[in-house]
Amino acid sequence: MIRKDSLAINALGILLLLVLWQTAGMGLGEALLATPLQVGPAIIGLLADPGFWPALGFTLWQMFLGYVLAMVVGVPLGIAMGRSRAVYSIVKPWASMFIVVSAAAIVPLFIIMLGRGVTFLVSIVFVVTLWYVVISMTEAARNVSPKLVNVALSFAANPFQRFRYVLLPALHPFILIAARVGLVHALRAMVTAEMFISAGFGGLLNNAGLNLSTANLFGLIVILMAISMGATLTLSAVAQLSAPWYASRLGD
Repeated sequence: MIRKDSLAINALGILLLLVLWQTAGMGLGEALLATPLQVGPAIIGLLADPGFWPALGFTLWQMFLGYVLAMVVGVPLGIAMGRSRAVYSIVKPWASMFIVVSAAAIVPLFIIMLGRGVTFLVSIVFVVTLWYVVISMTEAARNVSPKLVNVALSFAANPFQRFRYVLLPALHPFILIAARVGLVHALRAMVTAEMFISAGFGGLLNNAGLNLSTANLFGLIVILMAISMGATLTLSAVAQLSAPWYASRLGD
């Protein structure tokens, strides 16, 4: 459960940030740093804009496709890396290379190869998200207690039974952790890719950055943060329901 004193400290931190932001914005001006009192009405205006929701929907459904594909491929690949030295040796160099490359660095190459359509956007999200999921699952699979596997072996469990009844339950909390980590990177990759082609939510951000006022720009950033936090908290709640020991593993 969330303690009341933790909520109070969080609220105090947010309030302090807003005060500092307001003070700095008043000194720098709206062209450089819009204040929270200016960003608030801008957010309301954005939400009331008929073009906002189609752009957001365009972003989210394509991001979701790439994210789901990354989870479907990344979870079993990460488990295989964690349990097999051969798979680890083959895949590890690729994971190490791709995980340090930002989405912005590979977007131009993907545009050349795939154009600017749905395939391009979904592919960017998939490639960027995949390796964070793989690395998370690899470390989790490598740290599964050997005692659990030995107990299964003592009962003559075959490989499928060991995977189904030992590895999967042990890895369940970490799959949810990988899902949370992957979701954040999927959203970032999607917005970055869209900024290059001026489409969806990323296109709105790109256009807002060209205006003389930063109110809409900060409003979109706040909305993006709220979406990311909401999705992450939803996954955390699902994790708490499906695995009560999840919080102790993650430290929430």
